[in-house]
Amino acid sequence: MTGLRPLSESELAEWEEAYISVECYLTALQLKNRLLVADMVRAILFRASDRQASQPEILPRVLAMEETLKAVADWTSGVLDLELEDNRLAARGRLALLLADMPGKWQPVFLAKAPWPEPFVQKMRSSYLAAGPQFAELMMTPRPLELNKLGSGAAQWFVMMEKRPVMKKFFVLVIVSSILLLAWQIWKG
Repeated sequence: MTGLRPLSESELAEWEEAYISVECYLTALQLKNRLLVADMVRAILFRASDRQASQPEILPRVLAMEETLKAVADWTSGVLDLELEDNRLAARGRLALLLADMPGKWQPVFLAKAPWPEPFVQKMRSSYLAAGPQFAELMMTPRPLELNKLGSGAAQWFVMMEKRPVMKKFFVLVIVSSILLLAWQIWKG
């Protein structure tokens, strides 16, 4: 994009939303240097603006976030030298960024073109491998419930009620009549 055409108030508001969205995403990745973040946001918004020329029906915020996710995924894929699943930076990639201390020591390297410092690349690759799940085969065997005296008595009582439907009906009748008697006493008193 060589120059900006004059924007209307609504267009300006939409691009402001796009700027804020991209800036929030980058700061969520723990980037603290405002100058670097502003430079990254500017580059991403220029790419989104170029796309909007051919896709005017898509909101600038959506285009900007798509470009942000693509830029971060492409950069991470290049640093790790492997293809990311769905070309997205998932939780494993974000964790690798944090484990490699990108927010602390390597902020100027983030979204920069290759070549990257070798210690950073090694740290990212080892962090990405360490961030993966460790699967272990487990066997789950059912164990009987351990009940105290009150619990085992209640369990035996419920079993007895299931075996004797007449007792169950009698118990329900006693409960219902007790509730009705209590309601009558309250109404009368």
